[in-house]
Amino acid sequence: MEFPQSIPHFSDDREVETFFRTMLGLEYIDDVHLHREWARGKKPSARHVREALEYLLRERPATSTQWARLTEVSFWEDDRLYGYLQKLYDYFYGDRADPPVPPDPEEIPPEKYWH
Repeated sequence: MEFPQSIPHFSDDREVETFFRTMLGLEYIDDVHLHREWARGKKPSARHVREALEYLLRERPATSTQWARLTEVSFWEDDRLYGYLQKLYDYFYGDRADPPVPPDPEEIPPEKYWH
């Protein structure tokens, strides 16, 4: 199950893929606050990340499993993934004052995950 290539700029702008894979990956997800100014910047790649996030939120093309394979961060459920991405978007581009809290990597999957 490959990460959806329909996401704008994911395939053609290396910085977009790097942002999702690395900056929202297991090692750096706790540091998203360090990328807020960059995300609000005028660089084409910053605009591309915004467009990709908007597409993700609007179309929901990726599953939580695909996301976990890309980033090594498991949200266990699509709604939890997209809830986090909405909070991230609101933090980067809206009026949310604090960055979203990523899932705890030690968290046990929800019961329904096992059924």
